[in-house]
Amino acid sequence: MTRTRLARGLSRTAALLLIGTALAARQAGAADTEEPKPLQPLIDAAPEGAVLRLAPGEYAGPAVIGKPLTVEAAADGDVTVASADERPAISVTAAGVTVRGLRIEQAGGRDSPAVYAGAPDIALEGLDIVTDGYGIRLERADRSIVRGSMVRSSRPSGGRFTERRNGIDLYETHDAVIQDNTVASMYDAIYIENSDNVRITGNAVESSRYGIHVMYSDGTVIAGNDGRMNVTGAMVMTVDGVLLEGNIFAKQSENVNSQGILLFAAKNSVVRGNVVSGNRVGIYVEGSVDNRIENNEILDNFMGMQLLDSEGNAVTGNQWIGNVTDAGAQRSGANRIERNFWDSFSGVDADGDGASDLRYAVNPFFLSVTERRPVFQLLFQSPGMKFLEGLYGADRSGWAVDAAPLMEPARETDRTSRESGRAAGAAGALLLAAACAVMIISRRRTT
Repeated sequence: MTRTRLARGLSRTAALLLIGTALAARQAGAADTEEPKPLQPLIDAAPEGAVLRLAPGEYAGPAVIGKPLTVEAAADGDVTVASADERPAISVTAAGVTVRGLRIEQAGGRDSPAVYAGAPDIALEGLDIVTDGYGIRLERADRSIVRGSMVRSSRPSGGRFTERRNGIDLYETHDAVIQDNTVASMYDAIYIENSDNVRITGNAVESSRYGIHVMYSDGTVIAGNDGRMNVTGAMVMTVDGVLLEGNIFAKQSENVNSQGILLFAAKNSVVRGNVVSGNRVGIYVEGSVDNRIENNEILDNFMGMQLLDSEGNAVTGNQWIGNVTDAGAQRSGANRIERNFWDSFSGVDADGDGASDLRYAVNPFFLSVTERRPVFQLLFQSPGMKFLEGLYGADRSGWAVDAAPLMEPARETDRTSRESGRAAGAAGALLLAAACAVMIISRRRTT
């Protein structure tokens, strides 16, 4: 009996311990999965013009800010606003609102932005946005600022661009500033439509369809941005008076339609001091008139520049180094191309003014051949290809011609790139020779 009672007592004790452990685990789990605090009541309770400083933790959207207010994260912690609603996680409908330092997670659908701004003079600063749809959308929000924020898609990398939406999207929003943001893996990283005098500066845009896409927006400034691994770095269409200056657009090359900078139906615009490197086409200009393309570094692209149905443009002071084909022109004879440096050209400067006395007509033969037979790219800078280029000169209507090419590059960095371009050509010739040797040896063995 005593042993039986002892066993029963131990069993009861063990059961109580198990129950207690289960209750404790349930309570801990409940604490871990505590429902996020609704953000809207806190906004509603804040007086107009106040600073609503949110304590660390998770808050539930959607929320609407309909009065002048500053909503920001406390300096000592992280604040996350999450929403699975079809409405934006945060909507701003009043002028003079600032939203700062929040992490925003929007999972409500492809057509919803994480943050919507529909009033002027709004500041969105230091936001960290992960979205299933748009990141930030500004509509009729003149003089607003988006600064120091990060936007990226929640969808797995490697999917189709059509499954994503724009990172920062402006519509009919004039005099806005888009500055020092990072946008990755979106449809268009930064998209501007019908929005004049917008400043887009210091942003990093990558792995999207178009890094910066501007349409019907005059007076736009695109300066100091860095675009990599997009289909097109900067797509500028149907504009007047746009400035692209000091940007870097590199490695837009994985798509047959990839370009570093594309101007379409642009006029009175300036493309100055940019670096376009490793793209399929460095600068592509179509249906554009009276623009200035000057002092750019056009490096290691498959084609440096392409002109199509464009006239009245001035192309001066640029450096063409290490490109497979320097330039091509179709129905674009009335452009002023002069005083550029071309590493593939050796001129004669009898009067010592730094420019060759001989014109440089850029031969598009290699491009025309490789467009039909891409495998011929292996013959880049081979002696046979150079010989054939020399025979391809009967019709020069599609050639770009520099009236006074520079004898030396303007900057020391270009001299280094020139040597690297020559080295790349030598390496290509060695690779071709090795491939031919392998083919000959293989044929001998088979016979």
